Amino acid sequence: MAFSNPAGLSTTNKFDIWFLGKLLLIFFRVMLGAWMIVSGASHLLPLFGFPPIFPQPLGTLHPSNVMLVSLLEVGLFDIVKTVELVVGLCLVFNIFVPLALAVALPVSYMVFHNSIVLNARYDRIFSTFMAVWCLYMNIILVLAHIRYYLPMLKMNAPMGKLEDFKLLPSIFSNSEQERSNAAD
Repeated sequence: MAFSNPAGLSTTNKFDIWFLGKLLLIFFRVMLGAWMIVSGASHLLPLFGFPPIFPQPLGTLHPSNVMLVSLLEVGLFDIVKTVELVVGLCLVFNIFVPLALAVALPVSYMVFHNSIVLNARYDRIFSTFMAVWCLYMNIILVLAHIRYYLPMLKMNAPMGKLEDFKLLPSIFSNSEQERSNAAD
């Protein structure tokens, strides 16, 4: 959106760029969450007697097939798909998003690694293929939430105390909303 200044020159409003960026991040969060819900639910539905949403591919090349079949045989694939479902719900409903993104990162990487490296599809690195974009969106969203991870990255962090458990109820407060109310 452009506004005219008193001299008649057109300038771009920085707020509009910020707003569009925020809309893109919300789209990424909801898209990644929805994809994880569908992917997790598709695997878990047959456990409850329902048909899957789509069949689970077992890899085009041998390394991919070995990884996926091994995960299935030892029962880890059920855990991965449950994590995908829970993370997807958190992302879509905007609940515990920084934690959900951190939990999703290894899953997103393995989807990417399986799709690109184990199946030797290096031509898809810059494609719109969802197995690629789940990692890209996850990384972009982690970077957008960097302020929540920075406190964990202290070089010599002191150990917590028992009194710190009193802070647990604060996870349900909205600190941004409290700051804006205090400013009013």
